[in-house]
Amino acid sequence: MKALHNTLTEMMATISAGGSTAGGSIAEHLATIDHLAKELGAGTPAMLRHYLEKRSYAKALDFLEGRDETSEAAC
Repeated sequence: MKALHNTLTEMMATISAGGSTAGGSIAEHLATIDHLAKELGAGTPAMLRHYLEKRSYAKALDFLEGRDETSEAAC
């Protein structure tokens, strides 16, 4: 999950920078996140999967950093 966390963090920085940084473009980050999400094991928390499926990447990052304690989706 460290790779997922790093990619989400880098993508948020890229968005803040206007769309492209030395770390890659938003599209490249999205492709990496999609790839990493497909590799998540059965023990992955349901809320993290939900956030990734809905492309709620800020919420996924909050979840990984312990700032989101939601146990069920509200949508």
